[in-house]
Amino acid sequence: AVVSTQSTGRMSLVRGGVAVVRRLATTAAIHPTTTSSSAQPPTMGRLRECAGTHNIVGDLVSSLMSDNLHLSSSATHLFKGGGKYFRPTCVTLMGHCCNHGNHGAQSISSNQRQIALISELIHVASLVHDDVLDSAYTRRSLVTVNALYNERVAILAGDFIIARATSKLSQLGCPETITILSSVIRDLIKGEILQLHSSSPSSPADMFGVYLEKTYLKTASLISHSCQAVALNSSRPNLQKSAFSYGKNLGIAFQLVDDMLDFVASSADMGKAASGSDLKLGLATAPVLYAAREFPQLNDMILRGFSGEGDAEEAFHLVGRSEGVELTRQLAERYCAGAIRDLEDMPECEERDALS
Repeated sequence: AVVSTQSTGRMSLVRGGVAVVRRLATTAAIHPTTTSSSAQPPTMGRLRECAGTHNIVGDLVSSLMSDNLHLSSSATHLFKGGGKYFRPTCVTLMGHCCNHGNHGAQSISSNQRQIALISELIHVASLVHDDVLDSAYTRRSLVTVNALYNERVAILAGDFIIARATSKLSQLGCPETITILSSVIRDLIKGEILQLHSSSPSSPADMFGVYLEKTYLKTASLISHSCQAVALNSSRPNLQKSAFSYGKNLGIAFQLVDDMLDFVASSADMGKAASGSDLKLGLATAPVLYAAREFPQLNDMILRGFSGEGDAEEAFHLVGRSEGVELTRQLAERYCAGAIRDLEDMPECEERDALS
């Protein structure tokens, strides 16, 4: 539910960040073929307006300008496809929330805004590199950088984005903040290495733990550390632990829902089709791991990375017959509830409502 208010000149959201994840999960589970006119959840535009990040694309593109036209073009390519900008929006809202009552409800420091931009730059760089590893052809309804140019250019473009992010990071002038955010890049690399070897764990029983660890490293670490960093750079640095936990819970829920959408969403819903694309990459996500409890024959497919003839198609069919998607939705809901609890330590304000 979104309510417009004129008293502050900003958007008041009764439900925001967590609600976006919940809405994605509920809509996909109940109406898997429903189409919409936009690839983003209905609340995201107003959520960005509340955070003040509705014009963030211009700042991101400006930070990637170079005297080399090919480099700038490849590095900024994905921004042409739009996006939810969920991460910098939530990070900015966390900054507003931690500042509430000290610098004014609408105040956010320069460092906090830079942290939000850095979070999105790191995220986009990881997408560019992921597309190379996955040999992906489309992203955000666009041809990927590696498909438009080549893999070498894509790798260099991703490296350039990371370089600009670390340059911004070094300019913050806070060693502790640099340590916190640099750990995100470390975790992304660890998560990618873990994913490359996650198709051959010691036993099926270990798979879910590996999956959740990888989910934290590749998705939730960025949100959790960025939220922690803006809390550190606020007047309430004592909120770092709660901010980190909020980002971790939200990030894991976000990825769980994204993995669920791989089995139930239509292309018009979220810009991606329910094609089991992760299966084709040899990846076993939560819906598959849950389905394997009902259909043990999935375990052998998981262990061989769905490399056998017809494995991906059969696994997709079995997930559809199982409770895998619903159990994934329930797990995402539990992480969402955890994120809501983390907000109890935050000052009561419009921004806290927008994070809930």
